[in-house]
Amino acid sequence: MRGEGNGMPAQGIGMIVFAFFIGAVPFGYLMARMRFHTDIRNHGSQNIGATNVARTFGITTGLLVLLLDACKGVAAVQIAYWVMPSHPAWAALAGFAAVLGHVFSPFMGFKGGKGIAAGLGVVASLFWPAALAAVLIFALVVLVFRIVSVASLTGMVTALAALWVAGRYLDIWFFAVPTVLLALWAHRKNWQRLFQGKEPRFGR
Repeated sequence: MRGEGNGMPAQGIGMIVFAFFIGAVPFGYLMARMRFHTDIRNHGSQNIGATNVARTFGITTGLLVLLLDACKGVAAVQIAYWVMPSHPAWAALAGFAAVLGHVFSPFMGFKGGKGIAAGLGVVASLFWPAALAAVLIFALVVLVFRIVSVASLTGMVTALAALWVAGRYLDIWFFAVPTVLLALWAHRKNWQRLFQGKEPRFGR
């Protein structure tokens, strides 16, 4: 990732920090506060992500939060492409930084969502066919099993596989692999409930 000129590493690091704070904007929390005058962390799974918002306030509000969270990932990657168009690895790193900010938002005491919606936005910007494949597999798994946590991770792994098939190795190692590992960690309570047979099914 060596850049042209001495300013490139500092510029890249500054952009990564900026991407982190873009990802950290807690749209789920803000939506609940502005539209429903409540704290989403007091409802359902207490998570600020789109799934808990949808369960608490309805599908329309949940989809709006999902779109806004995905836009954070899109913005992080597109800004990186604009700032350093000849260095695609920085775009992948900026995408991961946005997901990291979403999961560990400094505006929420370094707590946040699970990173799936922001990650989808990143994938859509890096290589849209991978995002399409992830969405289709996510929808299929939700339709069959109605367990969003399983569908989310399956979708992320599908995106990783699609990036691999397309030969986009920078995107894989600088974004997809660390994001999948982060998603596994962020869903740790979901896996525990799943193994106990207590993970809620969407729509119930």
